[in-house]
Amino acid sequence: MSGSRVVTALAVLLCAFCSVPWVAGCGGGGSEEGAEAGVPSYPAGLSADSSPQEVAEVLISALDADDGEALLGLVAIKHGISEIDAIYRQYGRESDMEPLEVARLAASGWGTSYAWFEAGATRVTGEWVTGDTATVEAEGVNPTTGRPRRLQIEMVREDGVWKVTSGLESREL
Repeated sequence: MSGSRVVTALAVLLCAFCSVPWVAGCGGGGSEEGAEAGVPSYPAGLSADSSPQEVAEVLISALDADDGEALLGLVAIKHGISEIDAIYRQYGRESDMEPLEVARLAASGWGTSYAWFEAGATRVTGEWVTGDTATVEAEGVNPTTGRPRRLQIEMVREDGVWKVTSGLESREL
């Protein structure tokens, strides 16, 4: 990901983090207890044998159901921390973000991107795997205009399982 895309993605995630409270205590009014509890485990039904397409289907179902715990369990946290650390280093600073904070930022951003899709109408249409990275595309419908939209989901293999990176990309077709 280019530097400007990373900065843009982080800015979107930070804005989303402050405005989307549905992600497991994310945003204002959340308790400190949630931050200490740690990141939820990989969602039930997924394993090291699950394909990126299967992971994307669980992601979409979790977005449809506003299932914050499942979303947090899908975040590629190590990848996210690495991206955030790189941004901070560009400005001569160090990040002290905890894994749960990184997971909440990513999941909040996903919710913001997915708001442009009608719940229950999004289906996976393609999967491309290259080593430990994968891209999955899905198509859905904009609930406001009724026009088709495409969702691009980037994944990395982390700790032996497919995890979703921050910054889902969506566009109208």
